[in-house]
Amino acid sequence: MTKPHLPIVIELSPPYQAGDEPIRYQSLWLLLRIVYAQQVEKRCLTAAAIRAHFPRAQAIRMLISRAFAEYSRLQITVGWGHDQQLDVSMLNPAQRSRGPFWLAKQSLDRLTFTQQGASLAPSDLTSFLGIQTSTHPQMSITAERKGVDYVMQDMSFWKHLTQGMREGHDGFVRPAALRMSDPFLLAQECAHDDFQQALALMKASLAWRRSDLLPESKQALKRFEHIIAVGQLASAQPTFAAMAQIVHAWDRYTHGDIETSRMLLLQLEASPSLGPVVRYNPRVRFEYLNLSALLYKYDAMAEGCTLRHESADAALQALSYALEAACEADSIDAVQHVAANIGWCLWLFSQLKLLKLTQASVQVQAMRWLGLSEWICDRFGVGSASAWNTIFILRIARGNCLAEGAASLEGFRLQQPLSLTAAATALQPFPAPFSPSKGFSSWFSWAQFTLEEYDSGHVSFPSLQLANLLLEAAWFCVYEQGASLTAYQIIERLRALLFELLPSERLFFRDALACIPLP
Repeated sequence: MTKPHLPIVIELSPPYQAGDEPIRYQSLWLLLRIVYAQQVEKRCLTAAAIRAHFPRAQAIRMLISRAFAEYSRLQITVGWGHDQQLDVSMLNPAQRSRGPFWLAKQSLDRLTFTQQGASLAPSDLTSFLGIQTSTHPQMSITAERKGVDYVMQDMSFWKHLTQGMREGHDGFVRPAALRMSDPFLLAQECAHDDFQQALALMKASLAWRRSDLLPESKQALKRFEHIIAVGQLASAQPTFAAMAQIVHAWDRYTHGDIETSRMLLLQLEASPSLGPVVRYNPRVRFEYLNLSALLYKYDAMAEGCTLRHESADAALQALSYALEAACEADSIDAVQHVAANIGWCLWLFSQLKLLKLTQASVQVQAMRWLGLSEWICDRFGVGSASAWNTIFILRIARGNCLAEGAASLEGFRLQQPLSLTAAATALQPFPAPFSPSKGFSSWFSWAQFTLEEYDSGHVSFPSLQLANLLLEAAWFCVYEQGASLTAYQIIERLRALLFELLPSERLFFRDALACIPLP
């Protein structure tokens, strides 16, 4: 055991040592990363930075606990939390994994670093820490290819890849029984090199995430990362590497790891080689801004956040820039996605009293943005297998009604959601997807038609989408028809579907159903 006041020499070459004591690599990396953050970056080290470096680690808390056990053995005092004035002995170990982390000055002054005997300053630790490279794929672009050999290859890869991209834009989801015929999987089987393999996996991960096939998306991303780690992607450009970073950030966001997702985007923007890609490539910039907006949206909706109003405005600002980037990239599919996000965020922020606008004006404008998205889907044949626009429009149409429902069925039916005619007028200049000219006489008739499309097999919705569609159908059926047999059937169907959802999702629907009074 080291003595508490003597200097500690940290050797960065295997076998790793702190003084005369051995130290595990993860513990050493964490210690040096704390030092680098404190001495060079002039800040504490966040827990998100640790998760970003060890993305495959299942339990960061275990890694941190083992590291702190070694620091205790070496008598190196590492603190956590935002108050660096507190004595470490007063800190709550149960909150340790949340960070941020810092070194007490007495311990910081004792540490010196060597590599094969040569002294290192804190600023020289970047290579060991992998700060510039740990989150960015390393891709050589020096290798040459023979053009004639490349273009004479079998073209099956390009056939399957483009088919997958088209289906991804259409929102097409294959039933589980046909999943092995997915064009992205076929493209991977036909790939001629690492780059084609990685390209197919990255496109698959994006498409499957958008279709709510999260396990498949995560599996594709893991295989993609493996190819990046061991392959030499000779033809890859920085654009590909930047998109790979964004795909990884999307994966973390989808799984609720908000801080790591945010850290990955910050690292991308700060990267000397990849940061310019975000600025100059509109498609990459769209993906970056779209995800950034959702991270701001998360902050705006967090009850404990002190900057909720500012976060709401930042989310809408990012979406406005994303809309411009989508048009600049000539991606009509991206335009419809961001238009839908603008409409729904606008409505949510209004409901949370984060906007200084009247509810009536926001209700109309939010519906217009969703109407633009739905018009694009209908006019250009993209995103046609998603029910979200239908769900959001229906929910906004009844958004001025009582959130807690009414005490009786009679009181419930006295509420005044936005009428079909008023909504169709609000959507101008875009034709309403639910207009009487298309055969719809009421909100429920539109919801019922969408359900019939699903039941006939013309479209396929994931369970969460279907549950939301059933909820809206139930609300408007009870509002328009009262305690009808159809209303009871829809509600029973929704209750049966809840077993396929996550516990947190079930709670939302159970609360929502409790607001629909049926005798």
